[in-house]
Amino acid sequence: MNFRFLKKSGGIFRFAVFTILWIMPVCDKLTAGPADSLKMLAAAASADTTAIRLLAETGDYYARLDQHDSALYYYNRALSRVGPENESRFAPVIYYKLNRLFYKSGNYDISLEYLFKVLLHYDIIRSSAHDTAKIEIQTALAYGDIGLSYFSMENYIKSKEYFEKGYTIIKKLSQSAQKNDASENMFVFVLNLGSVHVALEEFGKAREYFEVALGLNKQLGKIAYDAVLYNNLGIIFKEEKNYQKAYEYYLKSADIRETINDTAGLAQVNNNLGNLEFMRGNYKIAIDFLQKALNFSRKSKNLKSEMLSADFLSRTYEKTREFDKALEMHKLFKQLHDSILDSEKLHQTARLELQYQYEKLRKETELQQEIELTKKERKSLIYLIIAGIFLFTVVILYLINRNQRIKMKQVKLVKESLELEQKNLTLEKQNLLLEKQNLELELEYRNKELATHVMYLVNKNEFLASITEKLLAIRHMLLPENKTVVQEIIREMKSNIDNTVWNEFEIRFQNVHQDFYQKLGEKYPDLTPNEIKLCAFLRLNMTTKDISSITFQSLKSIQVARARLRKKLGITRDENLVSILQQLG
Repeated sequence: MNFRFLKKSGGIFRFAVFTILWIMPVCDKLTAGPADSLKMLAAAASADTTAIRLLAETGDYYARLDQHDSALYYYNRALSRVGPENESRFAPVIYYKLNRLFYKSGNYDISLEYLFKVLLHYDIIRSSAHDTAKIEIQTALAYGDIGLSYFSMENYIKSKEYFEKGYTIIKKLSQSAQKNDASENMFVFVLNLGSVHVALEEFGKAREYFEVALGLNKQLGKIAYDAVLYNNLGIIFKEEKNYQKAYEYYLKSADIRETINDTAGLAQVNNNLGNLEFMRGNYKIAIDFLQKALNFSRKSKNLKSEMLSADFLSRTYEKTREFDKALEMHKLFKQLHDSILDSEKLHQTARLELQYQYEKLRKETELQQEIELTKKERKSLIYLIIAGIFLFTVVILYLINRNQRIKMKQVKLVKESLELEQKNLTLEKQNLLLEKQNLELELEYRNKELATHVMYLVNKNEFLASITEKLLAIRHMLLPENKTVVQEIIREMKSNIDNTVWNEFEIRFQNVHQDFYQKLGEKYPDLTPNEIKLCAFLRLNMTTKDISSITFQSLKSIQVARARLRKKLGITRDENLVSILQQLG
């Protein structure tokens, strides 16, 4: 735990402590007597209602002794005896006891589970209850406990939401005939809402709630509440840097606590006064207050308050350059700090043990429910089997005779079906053979057509190339103004011929060899567009000269390109490049 932070937010910590004391509903008082007597009475009770009450009281007994695992065991035993006829009477009460048990042990998430179960039961009860006001108060208190659990989990937004829900109900009831019944509950909700706003550092809103709480307490007449509220208001004014106001409210709280001999409260308020004077730079006065806080902490046996006093004194003595005393107080602080940490570790261990027991009991309960359900299903299954055997005996005799006749017909039909299927298979084979022959003929025809077209393109390109060469040969004999025109014609012919030839070739090639480019790309994804073109020409087994005629590249360029392609495809000298490309499609 970061105790430097605790000093700053000590007020928030104290709000939470106060809330725990007053938001939890008052428990039913247990009759005096040892746990063994309660166990014996619970075991001997024949009526479920008596057994439930005694088991729950046994759980309460162990809860007061902080023996959480035993308390959990007896609460769950009481819950297992609850039936549909008495569920609305006992289930919410036991869920509330379980909520308090898990809250006290620090298992706030499990505490919330039980509180939401309580709310669910209240919703069911409300529809048939005659005294709805009582259910509304119980619902409001449940909202308060939910808000408290969220507060302890430091989820202040959700905490505020549920405190406001409970406060709305209590406020509404206070305006009705039940005004006196709701007044103290209203005080608790106002106080808790103020605490939440302090946690959210909304100090102005918190001060409003605490001032309302002071007004409500005038009706209740409990000066101990005033002492707490004055202390809280002092903390708020200190946070707002209004040190004079804070000092006045701290003194008011101290006067009341001295009157009622509240040593724990005096330790708290003197720590706050010492801290305030430290902040104001009045170190000598701060030491007087902190020494008082230290003495009151020891009287009340409050280790956390004593630790805060020691820490404050250590830092104050440093300011007054009394280093021996500062060191002494720091050692005391460390000692108390370690002691509290050890205590918290023990509490954490107890919390984890209770959580383990809860998970274990829940799984055992689920298993028991599954066993009970299996037994019921098994009994139903036995009845069904008996009825089924009887029906089966009646039906089977009829079916045996009928099946014999059907079987003979089926054998005949199967035989005829097999003969027909054999004929169909023969026809399908013949059709497939014809289709294969047609495809081969069509492919051969398209290959021939493509080869013819390629030769046409070759001849065409050779013809155009010869024209280009002749134009180039006579270019020097032309007039200067005609040379430019002829040169432009030569350039356009080369450009257009290249694009047109390749586009025509590619369209016809794809019609014949549809999957070639796809398979080539999948197997060799790194090929360049020019290498792909070369692969297409080679697929048709074209010679280097033919490729040169179509692409207008020299024979040497084509040979170099072929050599690079072989290397890129990873083909050795013993392998035929054209054969490998023809295998692709």
